[in-house]
Amino acid sequence: MNREEILCFYKKQLEDNFFPYWAVHEDRQWGGILNCLNNTGDQVMSTNKFTWSQGRWLWILGKLYELKRAGVLTQLDQTHLEGWMEHTWNFITSHSLYDDSRCCFLLERDGTKIADSATGRYDTSIYADCFALIGMAQYIKVMKQQERFTVVQDLYKSIVKRIETGDYLTEPYPVPCGYTVHGIPMILVNTVWEYCQMKRELGLPFESEFCYALEKAHFILNEMYDPSGLIREHKFLGKRDGSRDEFMIDRHINPGHTLEDLWFIAEILEAAGEMDLYLEKICQIAENTFELGWDQEYGGLLRFVDLDGGKPKGKLLSDVPEPYEALIMDTWDMKLWWPHSEILYLFLLLYEKSGKEKMDELYKKSAEYVFRTFPSEKNGEWVQIRSRNGLPEEKVVALPVKDPFHIMRNYIKIVELYSLR
Repeated sequence: MNREEILCFYKKQLEDNFFPYWAVHEDRQWGGILNCLNNTGDQVMSTNKFTWSQGRWLWILGKLYELKRAGVLTQLDQTHLEGWMEHTWNFITSHSLYDDSRCCFLLERDGTKIADSATGRYDTSIYADCFALIGMAQYIKVMKQQERFTVVQDLYKSIVKRIETGDYLTEPYPVPCGYTVHGIPMILVNTVWEYCQMKRELGLPFESEFCYALEKAHFILNEMYDPSGLIREHKFLGKRDGSRDEFMIDRHINPGHTLEDLWFIAEILEAAGEMDLYLEKICQIAENTFELGWDQEYGGLLRFVDLDGGKPKGKLLSDVPEPYEALIMDTWDMKLWWPHSEILYLFLLLYEKSGKEKMDELYKKSAEYVFRTFPSEKNGEWVQIRSRNGLPEEKVVALPVKDPFHIMRNYIKIVELYSLR
């Protein structure tokens, strides 16, 4: 493995391809980013804004700013990054945040709130709040604007209170009654760790928040862990007739989610001094999940697989599929951008931490497929949504957006891994 070549490659991708592409979609009038685009990225479908995306983009800008200031990314304009961060912060705090520090999920371009048609509420998904928080925390961290800390602190307290009391939504895929899901502790590990890093930079105590995030990481590795060496996405907590393995929602595995979360967990464990206790288990979960999720016919990671591999199977919870069950059945064999960006960083990270040649092998296998399949020759970004055989597919698989976050985040993490040593 030539680390210098890897570093140069991903720096070039950020500076020459991805940032120039997204810079075209800056909303200089109202702030933030316009990313309701088609899959190929050459047509604006709507000027509406998802707080989910605005918060994520603010985090990306903050990380690019850090790398610019450190002299790693030399081609970016620091003044431009500062201005875009400020305008995005203003959009989120002026329009997305409302009432007792919760976030509106969807807004018009000028910030007018849009209520969810199904629930009548603005706070459609707690995940939007978490993504707003990571962006806001990153902005305060890099700009050292302690005078704005209270706004982020209030949002943090609101998120934790609502999650711990069950006062939150996860639309458009509500959690079925009686289940706990991997996604909530997973997002908390990452969100709270970002919050802790902000507090540390400001010289503020963060021990209680850090312990909270670490507790969630332990929960995933212990309570959501399956004896087969995988992480379950849904776990039923109540009593019912029949085995859990009769139901598709219990049996399904989300390979991309697990592989993304493993580097969240690795970061918090390393900060806690616990990496040596769990590194072997993390590497084994990563290998098991990759092998189970890898499409032996076409290559790439399937979106959802059964606990035994292949198409998810098992009974539905009722005669009418739950929204998440319908998502599994409809998109299980698709090849999506975000898991394939996550495995690039994960396997490089695990190779550096463990020295295991298997992790290097899995990175190379992943990179060969990824860069053969996803990059767009037209604009330097990726065609993010593809069918099982790798052909582009114009389909909504989460939000009706082109995502500016996952690929750039993982490129940034790789650059940090090899440049900030």
